[in-house]
Amino acid sequence: MLSESKRVLVAEDEARLARMIAFKLAREGFEVIAANDGGEALELCMNRDVDAVVLDVMMPAMDGFQVLKRIKAYKPNLPVIMLSARSQEKDINYGLELGASCYLTKPFRPTELVECLRRQLGG
Repeated sequence: MLSESKRVLVAEDEARLARMIAFKLAREGFEVIAANDGGEALELCMNRDVDAVVLDVMMPAMDGFQVLKRIKAYKPNLPVIMLSARSQEKDINYGLELGASCYLTKPFRPTELVECLRRQLGG
């Protein structure tokens, strides 16, 4: 567990998966803020103090790549973990080139996400 609670913004439009991620992260000691689409994710990220972002690629309003570009323009050191069913090498490379800290393909193990967050947050 992390020594102090870290706030993670989870942007995922699939409700069941979003609940599973939030549950797992909360059990691991993270504070979770949820967003249902890219626009809401960007607004929350810009207006709330978050330590990391978990970002789905395919979302309504604004896709995860667009959100990632905007986040990195204003908060270049903020860790962003991408989640996507888009598992082609070009998609993974694109996310990493835009500044994603990790790119996890769906389906993924929740422990993979926790491990990636801990690596990025130094815990």
